[in-house]
Amino acid sequence: MQCHSQRPQHMIPLASLLLVALICPVSLPVTASSLPSFFDFSEDDKRETYATTDERDPLLEAQMDAMLDGDFIPSNPQALDDLLRSVDVDTPVESFVRAQGYHILSRAMQENLTAALVIADEVEQIAAASGNVNAITEIQVVIAEAYVANEQFEKAKEKIDPILELLPAVTNIRVRYHANHLIARVLQNVNNTSDALEYLLSARALIPLTEEQGQQRRRQFVNLHLARIQANLGRWSASVRTAEDAIEDAHRNGITTHLPELYLLRAYSKQYQDGPSEAIVEAFLETAEVARESANPRVEMLAYNNAGAAKLLMDKLEDATEYLERGLEIARQINNVNERSVTEFNLGYIKVLQGQHDQGIAEMLAAAEVFNSFALKREQAILLTHIARAYEIAGRYQQQAETLKQQAQLRAEVAETQREQQINELQVRYEASEKSYEIKLLEQQAELQRQQLANQQRNQDFVLLASAFMLVLLILFAFSYRKTRKLNLLLNKANNELQEQSLRDPLTGLHNRRAIYDRLLRDDHRIYTGDHAVFILDIDHFKTINDKHGHTVGDEVLIEFGRRIRHTLRRTDMAIRWGGEEFLLILEHIQREQVLQVARKLLTDIGEKAFHTSAGRLHITLSGGCTIISNSKNQAAPDWEATVRLVDELLYEAKNEGRNRIRYQVTEGVRETIYLRP
Repeated sequence: MQCHSQRPQHMIPLASLLLVALICPVSLPVTASSLPSFFDFSEDDKRETYATTDERDPLLEAQMDAMLDGDFIPSNPQALDDLLRSVDVDTPVESFVRAQGYHILSRAMQENLTAALVIADEVEQIAAASGNVNAITEIQVVIAEAYVANEQFEKAKEKIDPILELLPAVTNIRVRYHANHLIARVLQNVNNTSDALEYLLSARALIPLTEEQGQQRRRQFVNLHLARIQANLGRWSASVRTAEDAIEDAHRNGITTHLPELYLLRAYSKQYQDGPSEAIVEAFLETAEVARESANPRVEMLAYNNAGAAKLLMDKLEDATEYLERGLEIARQINNVNERSVTEFNLGYIKVLQGQHDQGIAEMLAAAEVFNSFALKREQAILLTHIARAYEIAGRYQQQAETLKQQAQLRAEVAETQREQQINELQVRYEASEKSYEIKLLEQQAELQRQQLANQQRNQDFVLLASAFMLVLLILFAFSYRKTRKLNLLLNKANNELQEQSLRDPLTGLHNRRAIYDRLLRDDHRIYTGDHAVFILDIDHFKTINDKHGHTVGDEVLIEFGRRIRHTLRRTDMAIRWGGEEFLLILEHIQREQVLQVARKLLTDIGEKAFHTSAGRLHITLSGGCTIISNSKNQAAPDWEATVRLVDELLYEAKNEGRNRIRYQVTEGVRETIYLRP
């Protein structure tokens, strides 16, 4: 990521949001300190426990469903107080634990974690004594949520393994949803993004099975966290799209709990996607207004901070200072020490730009120390960019070099290669789930309309309207058939598009490794005849490009490199991004002379035409390995792994010979080299 001179790229921390506790404390009317813990039971006892039936009070469950208008606890403290007075040890254990769970979380969200854990210990023992796995799992989830509410994510993480041990036996869908969503948020906050997406997807799949009145609220909450993960990964366009869809759903369904956070995520991701502008500043100010109307001072603070950062990026220092100081004032009012560190960092940077070098750098370093205590490594690396720039402005070049070295080490730790593919596939699965869910909602609405019309018809006089009634039924049947067919076509189209996306590298648009196994290497998909050429190409000195110009320029080189490969190959040939800066080419039904022509053209198209990037014109060369596979209809499929190993060996021979060449073996045992003379 690159920054313009004297313009810090500002970001906000995307940690889980703490909900404001509105409930008054209520004493727990039972004690059970002598009861054993579930985790002291033998494996046989656990198997017997897993076989227990549900134990819920239907009326009490319905009452709690109606009260739950937020993500974790009812917002009406008096209603919850009245509910808790009606709950005791004779209440069915699952309903008892659910009600007390709201009590525990209300204490935890009021930053009274010690009192919350005392209550939780008693409830945990009662649940364990009951042997009901739904109740035992729910109290474990509640305890972990209490730690999350107080930003003790490592403590919350310790609860994941016990919950996962219990989860296969849980029959209560609401508890399964809550457990999966909790695990996703905890893993997200300890930098395990790919697994977090996996559990978020599991939680999303359970939403249609929960009580209908809470489905839209849960769906909005899940989509908020998806947009946040996308932003943490730097997938700005995906984050914008997810946030906008969730905002539209929120207004349509009247569920506005997370509107301030969604507005903030949308504006934040748009700034990274499009760059700073007056429109971006207006988007942050709109967010601040929405947050103020929703009584969410934390988001209001962050919105002003980001508006100030956008002005700073536009070199409008006076406006930037005004917005940043507004955000800082709100942060002081709500005693938000952690996140206000970003605002203090930006204000320190402004002082550096105004010539107050020593004071500004001191304030930046103090703020960075607080920020690094909770921020992601990717965000810490961004902060180091601006600290290095501040040192440069102040003429402290030795400290600048040390800071840049520290940043390079952080970026290396952040780099994820194999996990990136896993995250791409999870994203595709998530989008497919969203499309299927939207289609299901359309089908439910159509079914509801049909039922309403049928009920109206039944209330009419049967004798007088019998013929009309039959006609309406026929029309409805035809309409239903056409609508269902249309919905199925939409679903098939969406699935086909998502399948194609899963076979493409998102950066270059070339195929990925999965495409080989899906389209080429499966025996039931391909008849192997004729000669095939296999290339592996590697961009020379690509690491130097990233280190010198940044990963954004590196991405520009990869995109142009892929475009030139596509232009060189035939439509029937296959180009795959093999990993990093390596590319695999498979050319079907080709002769030896044609292979050598392609090799020369690749070297020419890449090496003799400069790459135009945001860092200027770059001269790029490639090294490669190549071989030919001969097949006939009667032969078995070729040994692709052995072929790839051979071509990879030829590639490294080309690099050792001096790069900017392709080493090939098209005749058994004979290896030669094609290279461009200067």
